[in-house]
This record gives sequence, structure tokens and C-alpha cells, in this order.
Amino acid sequence: MHLHLPHADRLSASTRTFREAFWVIVLGVVAVFGFFLMLGAVSPTTAGAATIVVAGLAALYAGHAWYASRHSDTRDPRFVRARERRGF
Repeated sequence: MHLHLPHADRLSASTRTFREAFWVIVLGVVAVFGFFLMLGAVSPTTAGAATIVVAGLAALYAGHAWYASRHSDTRDPRFVRARERRGF
């Protein structure tokens, strides 16, 4: 079974904004949980369900970041020119 997603160029601006906002919220939830985990306010064994949910969200975000890094071919031309000017 192959999941067919519409081409990113054909998505409306509001859909693209919603997708970006979703990933920002996911990253924020993972960061807040990690912050409270480091403070010692949340114990992973006591809050098992929350730990599983946040671990799942972190895995989803990692997959999204990996997919985005592999499939984006947009390089800022200013950085390319600056790199070529420096000789790298």
C-alpha cells in the first residue's frame, strides 16, 4: 500500500501554515517535557503514558526532520555564492 500525498506546491498557504504550526507545537511539547524531566519535576516511570506519548512525538518529529532534509533541494543562493567566493 502506497500513501499518496499531494505535491507540496499544490497545497494552499493555509494548509502549509497548519503543517508548519503542527511541527512547531510537537517540538515545543517535546522540549517542555524534556525541560521538566531535567528539572526532576517529572519522573518517566511515574508518568509512563506521558513519556510514551512524548517519545512517539519525538520519533515522529525525527522522521519528519529526516524526510525534510532528504527531500528539500532549496539552497539559499546567497550562501552558495558566499561559499564559492571563499573558495570552498
